[in-house]
Amino acid sequence: MGAPHDSDRSDSANASPPSILPLDVRGVRWRDLSGLRRLDTVYRLNQPESQLAPYSVLRSGLRASLPGARGRRPTFVANAGDRLVGYAQFQATGPDQRWLAVALGASVGVFDADPVWEALLLHAVRAAGLRGVKRLYARVPQAVPVAWVLRRQAWTPYAAETIFAAQDLRDVTPSRIGRPQTPADTWAIHQLYSAAVPRGVQDAEAYTSHHWDPLVRRGGSTAKVAGWVIADGHQLIGYARTASRTGVHLLELVYHPDRREVLDDLIVGALAALPDRPARRVYCAVRGYQAEAATALEDRGFVPTLEQDLLVRYTTATARVPAVEAVSFHVEVRDKLPQRVPSFLHGRRRDGSVG
Repeated sequence: MGAPHDSDRSDSANASPPSILPLDVRGVRWRDLSGLRRLDTVYRLNQPESQLAPYSVLRSGLRASLPGARGRRPTFVANAGDRLVGYAQFQATGPDQRWLAVALGASVGVFDADPVWEALLLHAVRAAGLRGVKRLYARVPQAVPVAWVLRRQAWTPYAAETIFAAQDLRDVTPSRIGRPQTPADTWAIHQLYSAAVPRGVQDAEAYTSHHWDPLVRRGGSTAKVAGWVIADGHQLIGYARTASRTGVHLLELVYHPDRREVLDDLIVGALAALPDRPARRVYCAVRGYQAEAATALEDRGFVPTLEQDLLVRYTTATARVPAVEAVSFHVEVRDKLPQRVPSFLHGRRRDGSVG
């Protein structure tokens, strides 16, 4: 499924999107489960964290319909008459209980899904604001059609990233530089993040030092989280965090912009310390301002698989213009990835499961 052309989208931005029927948007209920089973399209968002755990629309909808789970996994459905035509699920996370978009789905037949997604997202923003949530976040592959709907609803892009992946990494020699993260490193890692990340991105993400606690859960799963640090004297110059579950691993890199030479040791140290060997699948998200990390990962056998945008939506005020400019990912030696939707983003049509 290709991405829409900018010219097509600029024309549609000035026109009201076609509607199928008046939509009723509300929180998911247990009696919606049969409708969730019949969704034609489901996109898994928040990549690559979503790869840490299997996902089923039916199972997730059932859990979200239980009274005790609604605060952790806010889930909404859109109905046209007596037919369920849309689905949106978020995950509340962090000390501020920010919402992360987890999945979006639709079943509209020959009609355009944009009005359904717009209604769902608008309802979600209002619901989040009523619960005291200040920010909602979405990581959306550029080839997924919902990306333009988010932008039209004042979701502001603040960075772009490419997901790199490697399979069956076996021969990784442990690095002699660096050591495992300890609780005492949390503040120093936060200082490293402040030095390495553009200010506009920091403002959008609004992380506290708690974000770097190795005990923080990732991807809404019971993943094993660990960190690897490289220091020069008393100053940290490199940090890698891994999250692992059932042979799938995520790798996150933060390094001082003036000490890029530590990248190879940082990557090797983190990979060698993975709890499950050999590593069946390893994913790493590389931001637009981390082009040198892309080269280091490719040297280690990683390949680019997905390009996506990171967006934030504030509930405290309407965003008239983008607060910060999105950072594009540019690597001259590599062609741009084809605009297609990877298979792992799709759901199955009948049983509600997602591979």
